[in-house]
Amino acid sequence: MSLILGLILLALPLDTTALQLREVVVLQHKGTESADPQQQARQVTVLTPADLSAMHVTSPKDIAAEVPNLVMPDYGSAMTSSVYVRGMGARLDQPVIGITIDGIPILDKNAYDHTLPDLAGVAFFAGPQGTLYGRNTMGGLLAIRTRQPLDIPDKAATLSLEYGSANSIRAQASVCRNSNNRFGWSLSGTYDRTDGFYTNTCTGDRTDRGQEGSLRLQLQFRPDTRWTLFHTTATRYTAQGAFPYADAATGIIAFNSPADYRRLWLQESLRAVWETDSQKVELMATYQFLRDRMRMDQDYTPMSYFTLLQRQQQHAAMLDALWSGHAQVPWYRFSLGASAFLKHNTMDAPVTFLRDGIDSLILANANSGIRKAFPADSLEIEEDMIPMNSSFLLFNAGAALYHQSEFIPLPRLHITAGLRLDLEHAAMDYDASALLHYRMTAMMTRMRPFELGMKGHIDHTWFQLLPRLDLRYDWDDITLYAYLARGSKAGGYNPQIFSTILQNRMMTDLMADMGVHLDNAADKRYTQPGITEYRPESAWTAELGLHALLYRRLRRSSSHTLRLDADAFLSDINDLQVTVFPEGKTTGRMMANAAHARSVGAEAALHYRWTGGKWRTDAHCAYGFTDARFVRFLNGTGDFSGNIIPYAPRHTLSARATAAYSLPCTSSPACPQTLSLSLAVDCQGPTWWDEANTLAQPFYAVLNGNIRLAWQHLSLTLWAKNITDTDYTLFYFVSMSNPFFQKARPTQFGATLRLRL
Repeated sequence: MSLILGLILLALPLDTTALQLREVVVLQHKGTESADPQQQARQVTVLTPADLSAMHVTSPKDIAAEVPNLVMPDYGSAMTSSVYVRGMGARLDQPVIGITIDGIPILDKNAYDHTLPDLAGVAFFAGPQGTLYGRNTMGGLLAIRTRQPLDIPDKAATLSLEYGSANSIRAQASVCRNSNNRFGWSLSGTYDRTDGFYTNTCTGDRTDRGQEGSLRLQLQFRPDTRWTLFHTTATRYTAQGAFPYADAATGIIAFNSPADYRRLWLQESLRAVWETDSQKVELMATYQFLRDRMRMDQDYTPMSYFTLLQRQQQHAAMLDALWSGHAQVPWYRFSLGASAFLKHNTMDAPVTFLRDGIDSLILANANSGIRKAFPADSLEIEEDMIPMNSSFLLFNAGAALYHQSEFIPLPRLHITAGLRLDLEHAAMDYDASALLHYRMTAMMTRMRPFELGMKGHIDHTWFQLLPRLDLRYDWDDITLYAYLARGSKAGGYNPQIFSTILQNRMMTDLMADMGVHLDNAADKRYTQPGITEYRPESAWTAELGLHALLYRRLRRSSSHTLRLDADAFLSDINDLQVTVFPEGKTTGRMMANAAHARSVGAEAALHYRWTGGKWRTDAHCAYGFTDARFVRFLNGTGDFSGNIIPYAPRHTLSARATAAYSLPCTSSPACPQTLSLSLAVDCQGPTWWDEANTLAQPFYAVLNGNIRLAWQHLSLTLWAKNITDTDYTLFYFVSMSNPFFQKARPTQFGATLRLRL
């Protein structure tokens, strides 16, 4: 998948006569596309190690604040890796962006949220990337690069220790070794833990307590000047409390059943790159294993309604091959590739009805209908606990061919045309059952067994064409571009609605077993397994933009640069995937396709850098505006056409400034060499929470900052997040006709000590 082979760090020590050169970013995208971020026919946000340190980045969710119109909210659990960009995104199933680490894609969204070790740089490519990268990149691609063994001159070791609010501890360590620029290896590990910030008043425990650990081994081999081989073995384990959802009426988190999340993730990956002056071959193979367990009190109340225990075990693999290069003529370049993937996921997701749930969700509904026909009769159920067992086998497989040609008819004009042919097959085997004992009080003296069973297979095959056409015109300091591209999110099956299907089928079949047929016994819309299917989402996106170096002034002892990136976009979205909670007191949620939507917006980012003498300053400001609306959406309860699509903010704004000063006391080793201060403001909103646009989180701002002292091999950073203790809502939803929300974390402080040898 994507390759970032650059991000080369050039650092010269500060003194009274030398000018410090900041990290110089050399970006290599997939295929033959330009290595210069300013010569891309798309918006690219690049973060250097200094940027990542100033932002205190520890996970992909921290990166989103720097990217216009990109939001990765931190709610629920590490399994809830929701992503929204330019008004597109969904809470369930398929992501709207792809994430790669050192060119290897993360194959399941459930593994997106994790601690990032040993970062060397990050780039976000906005807009559809499907022609080269395929499914689930219609909103963009987040490419993360870690420090590679052959990046270092000889050997290096780092150790980082951090302590922060809520007794939070983070430790990271890595060792790298480079042998004559031919063979290198690195081993890194991380450990995180926290006592959490949200208290469940029912149990007195912190609902978001947790810990995570990871290990990562990288091998890099360069047998000759043409070949470079990469091998990565990685594993992560996550154990955390989850779902700190508060009642919207009281603001109190109060549920009585366990809620937590456990995840084990393993990765084995190989990459090989063969390159000459005119040809390049990139080969990639990865196998990824995911096993997790989620426990959820699905009613989020002190009542004993129902609980969910979901276990899954997934095997996923992907192969990708790309041949690119220059033709015999200087005005033509090409890329030709093929890829294939498969996922095999076994899942058990039993929903257990407890006594309160049996009384209010089953008996109350049934008896309201029974007593209309039989006033003296009522239904009784013997059990205090009814497990509704559900087992699934989810299978996805696909293959693709893709090609991209770049023409240079004039020295400054670049025309790129590409096409991807994607074929994907999705299937689900389901096996669901429930057993209970019941009686009609006036008609039966003893309890009678009733067993419900559903077993079957459903599948679908989809074919996608993902074309792209770019125009780019380069001046010395300005690049203008325009593109038209189609992207897609995969379709599939969502088993999380199966508990509602079982609940409704139980009501219908139980009445039939008693010889009673009531039209209103259950919602017939949610009785067939076919409703678990959702179609692929696709979008045509047109964009106009520019990259401009507005001002540059270089002197012997100082420099000034001011750069602007700006764009305007329009996306026409078909089969928009939205999360639906059925009406009433039901247990499930489903993915459905809205008919039609559109998103229009603009983005702008200003970057200013000044260095002079002992000073270095950087300022960055990025703004994104999105107006994303349903063109046509009738969900069975209302017509929401024209309304704003929920969960994606209308405005995003980030502003960050960093100033570093080289201290004059260099004679003593105890005296720090540099002192730096960073302040950042991250803003977003309003964010609508429902399709009717009746509830929203208003626009808000969060202030973060840090102070850093650096010695030759040691640095100390004092940091703070949400300094003003801004009170805002991260997430809002309605379940069982009850509204819930999750608040953001309060002010956090901490210190990070980093040793580098």
